[in-house]
Amino acid sequence: MAAAATQGRLDRLIQELRDQYSKAVRNNPDTVAQIESAVRILSFLVAGRFENGEILSELIYSASNLIVFINDNVFKSASKYVSKVVDITKERIKKLLTVLEYTEVFLEMAAKKKWGTKGAWVVITVIQITKTVLRFYLLVKLDGGIGSTPSIQPVDREILKTSQEEEHDNLEDAWDEEAAYSAQEKTFTLESSGRQVRTLQASGQNGMRTWGVPESGTQSPQNNILNRKRKLLNQSASKLTKQRKWAEGLHIARPLAHLISMYISGLDSWKPWLLACGMDITSMCLMGESKDLNPKEKAELKRRSLMLLYYLMRSPFYDKYTKMRFMAVFRFIAQYVPLSGFIIRPLLEYLPTWQRMYFYVWTS
Repeated sequence: MAAAATQGRLDRLIQELRDQYSKAVRNNPDTVAQIESAVRILSFLVAGRFENGEILSELIYSASNLIVFINDNVFKSASKYVSKVVDITKERIKKLLTVLEYTEVFLEMAAKKKWGTKGAWVVITVIQITKTVLRFYLLVKLDGGIGSTPSIQPVDREILKTSQEEEHDNLEDAWDEEAAYSAQEKTFTLESSGRQVRTLQASGQNGMRTWGVPESGTQSPQNNILNRKRKLLNQSASKLTKQRKWAEGLHIARPLAHLISMYISGLDSWKPWLLACGMDITSMCLMGESKDLNPKEKAELKRRSLMLLYYLMRSPFYDKYTKMRFMAVFRFIAQYVPLSGFIIRPLLEYLPTWQRMYFYVWTS
């Protein structure tokens, strides 16, 4: 009984702390955004400046992503524009995938520091197998459609409306009515054609005159854009054809196929590089035209196309062709652009670790 009572008090305390944190985040969105940016900038400043600075930098960077992820969930839970009716299983899998994607580089670096290269490869393999299984489950069993990286994207908080902002609705409505009334005063309608014409009193000064008819709608262009974005928040995934499922399956399997190929052929072989590049290109070709996909899926396919440029930074192509040119450009900038050396020189020292870790995670 005592243990149950203690557990109950602990649960209530955790819930109270969670509620207080959520309230603080909702009431101070600008401060929250500044803190998130500061933590992310700190991760870049730490890189290459201290012993074990690479691990510390990655820890801070992973923490900044997780903070943004947690705060996004707080804003979404309080927003009236986000649907509360969701597939719980699908949502939980996506959250787990997102956490793995934000922390996998740090976990790899920490494992290598603690257990050496073999330990790091064990961690990498476990993470990639877990992600592959979960993504295939989303694709095949839950019709998850085209997945993104990270699985839950950071949200544009401008389009979320919290309960605290409800009090502004009446003011906005009043402004809209006043704007519509003012527009009516500034125009008159021709009897013969029905065309609206601006009055002389509303013509304005010569230097600031516009020749269009004043807007008489009840929403500003900015509000129209926000409303269009809000409609996309709850948009479901597109139903994929069999060909597109094969394409998405190739994209999901590519990281694990790359790891297996590296294990068989070795780290310096071209075979893993060619296999992964071929799977990516084949996947993009099988996807075909994206006209019938929703905007989020179109953006994801565009991102994947741009990420093909990452192959320029992946070994062995990087070691043979890109490295010397890349280093020469940054050394030139550090030498001749004032104050740039303060940022670029530590990054150049960190670049080998960054290239080795980030471009072997293969989540992009």
